[in-house]
Amino acid sequence: MLKKIIPTIMVALFAVSAFAAAPAFGDLDADHNGMLSKGEAEAAGIGPELFAKADADANGSLSQEEYATLTTGEKK
Repeated sequence: MLKKIIPTIMVALFAVSAFAAAPAFGDLDADHNGMLSKGEAEAAGIGPELFAKADADANGSLSQEEYATLTTGEKK
């Protein structure tokens, strides 16, 4: 069990530190529609798995709140 927990913790720590200096939501929202598409997120370095986890309502885009939760780890 410990063999599964330690890698999970390491990945979580890396993910948080990777977004420590995350760009502002508005800088990533290229079409200024108030949502991040998969393409906009990918351009920012957010991979498909992380995007899917961050997309809490599973609508295929990230709201400003979902992005904030992803980058800070805190629910808004």
